[in-house]
Amino acid sequence: MKKLARKTFLYRLLILFAVGAAVVAAPVSAAASATSFKDVPKSLDHHDAIVNLAERGVIQGYEDGTFRPDGTLTRAHASKILALSLKLETKSVKDPGFKDVNKNQWYYGYVAALANSGYISGFEDGTFRPNAPMTRAQASKIIDLSYKLPAEAKTDNPFKDVSNSAWYTSHIRTLVENKITKGKTATTFEPNANVTRAQMASFVVRAENLVTAAMIAEETKAKIRAIVLENSAIEKDGKKLSQASYDSSTDTLTITAYNPRDGIKAVNGLSFFSDKLLALGVSHIRIADGPLINVVENRDAAKQQLQNSMVDMLKTSTDKTNGDLVVNNIKVTLYGQSEGIQLWEYFNVNLRVFTGE
Repeated sequence: MKKLARKTFLYRLLILFAVGAAVVAAPVSAAASATSFKDVPKSLDHHDAIVNLAERGVIQGYEDGTFRPDGTLTRAHASKILALSLKLETKSVKDPGFKDVNKNQWYYGYVAALANSGYISGFEDGTFRPNAPMTRAQASKIIDLSYKLPAEAKTDNPFKDVSNSAWYTSHIRTLVENKITKGKTATTFEPNANVTRAQMASFVVRAENLVTAAMIAEETKAKIRAIVLENSAIEKDGKKLSQASYDSSTDTLTITAYNPRDGIKAVNGLSFFSDKLLALGVSHIRIADGPLINVVENRDAAKQQLQNSMVDMLKTSTDKTNGDLVVNNIKVTLYGQSEGIQLWEYFNVNLRVFTGE
């Protein structure tokens, strides 16, 4: 586990493709079929993202049947696409107070919804500049904030044209970490360049995929935790053989066995060896720094191997309060896949055994 909220980055495997640019574009009117824009061939890098958003009504083409993928994206159009992608309420919205945005303009609700949510802001002079092109730096910030992208700040700034002190640097680094973009080249990002409509489509779809992947992974991990802890105690003939408790403040599972034979055996059904984990996609388990054990191909052998690995770590305790044999802070990691999303979950484990001697 180790605080799951901090560990959502494995879900990025869903978003393996990364091409450079910023926010999404949306035109004024649409007559073309969502899947048959004249100027969006299947060979276009952004084809799938454009079709994806068009089919959902998030973006539109023009009356002449084109999408104009290389067209410049305005701040107003970007606001519409993001608001629709995020499914924000755009009708009953508070006036954001921009001097150049009023309730009679088609983009008012989209801009207001984003501004009210804290995802987009105006300029120091109190304007929003809806018809101005959206820059790559601006797009990086709004994408980062809108989709609440995870960041560990592990990525060094590789771009010569992005100052470490610039207001947009952290947002660009977050997009790069999450493979939303790679930049224009390996060493340049061109933060002041304009975002194209096609680039925005890819940015939005990648961000959406990341959010979806994170949600699937978190839901699956929650189910894994529930399974691991669902049997807090195991009894035989009215006698308690083993029990488990979980400390959420330290992400630690403590397993206690009250005799070495039946107690350790009971641990099999108490924690990481439940068959229900397989249904959630768990396929491998690692004990501490030991080998990765496949728990799918030979279930019985895997159970025995995992049990032996845990038992081998037990040491005689000088303080018998918590058990005659004790080992603390074993890292147990579960690996698997759910709905195509690769995930892992780990627990700190304390193992305690009363031998009765």
